[in-house]
Amino acid sequence: MSFLFKSSKKQQGSALPAATRNIKSSDGPGPPSNIPSAPGHARDGSNGSPREKSQQTPTPGTSVNSLNSLGEKLQDSPQWSSEKPSNTPSPEQKALRDRADSDLQHSRMRPHHDSSPYPWSQRHLNFTVPTNHPFPRYGAAANSLASKDGSIYIMGGLIHGSTVKGDLWMIEAAPNNLSCYPVATTSEGPGPRVGHAALLVGNAFIVFGGDTKTDETDMLDDTLYLLNTSTKQWSRAAPAGPRPPGRYGHSLNIIGSKIYIFGGQVEGFFFNDLVTFDLNALQQASNRWETLIQNTIDGGPPHGQIPPARTNHSVVTWNEKLYLFGGTDGVTWFSDVWSYDPRTNSWSQLECIGYIPVAREGHAAALVGDVMYVFGGRTEEGNDLGDLAAFRITT
Repeated sequence: MSFLFKSSKKQQGSALPAATRNIKSSDGPGPPSNIPSAPGHARDGSNGSPREKSQQTPTPGTSVNSLNSLGEKLQDSPQWSSEKPSNTPSPEQKALRDRADSDLQHSRMRPHHDSSPYPWSQRHLNFTVPTNHPFPRYGAAANSLASKDGSIYIMGGLIHGSTVKGDLWMIEAAPNNLSCYPVATTSEGPGPRVGHAALLVGNAFIVFGGDTKTDETDMLDDTLYLLNTSTKQWSRAAPAGPRPPGRYGHSLNIIGSKIYIFGGQVEGFFFNDLVTFDLNALQQASNRWETLIQNTIDGGPPHGQIPPARTNHSVVTWNEKLYLFGGTDGVTWFSDVWSYDPRTNSWSQLECIGYIPVAREGHAAALVGDVMYVFGGRTEEGNDLGDLAAFRITT
């Protein structure tokens, strides 16, 4: 199990805890031993050269930033804004503060309202069955968009720094309640893994990849798993022909009926290929994985035409395009933004204005309207982040 890596510049922790550990597997069968994996190749980093096999370092302490002010609104270009510390209140904040002071003079019993434009709130999970608390965990996979009824599925990941899980949990979101309980499934699903990616499409919860190795001789699982959320039955898609190599730290998104996998790593080797699979062809004998763009090191487009190889990045889907931010190849930490258009099968790097978030990996991203929100992650120096940045895609 080697989900993490170090920088070849200097010893660095990654966004998840060290994987040099005694591994135990539970709550899910291991990946089938007869699942083939595409032959491994040394993958490129930012300079197009193979990386050496990674080692692990301890996780450094956290550095939590407060969220106080919103960046200036800018026009005519994709733009970043951020909530970051500020000693000088914005005009909006001053007006809110003055109004609050005036209100307080009229009624000291009036409830306090948070003047932050993005107030945080905390919700507690209510476990509906007696259980040992399954959280926190690292490297789990969850659908970033809840289902229509507000359900979120969480699968696998690492707990207690040593136990890799293959269990499945569901969180049901109601206006004033978050219920959490384990999901009992039928048939053989994904085994214990960490660093995999998941996606919810209709009533299908889809899982691909992850670090599934418990021994150096194991091959990574390259099977596509689908859970019918109505029947709670797992199925596998293992079409004939070449398949994308098993990997971890990649992204999994959907446009139309096609899922897209970008990037990731295998131990010290990093990917910048883009592969797709059409879910509409799932029941057809002719279904195949399709490599849209090869890795640069395998003869694909050079850097500048496509994003450099990376892992632990984020990708969101908006208006039939993919939008990529951040990640690392173990040498370079990225803060770039790229857009992929399936109509032209091409990447474009976006020139952004406004506040540009610090380069990071292991962060989270979510789309609300036409705004991609990025939270947290880890810097090249090993600092854990607690900031929130907003990227408006449209102009």
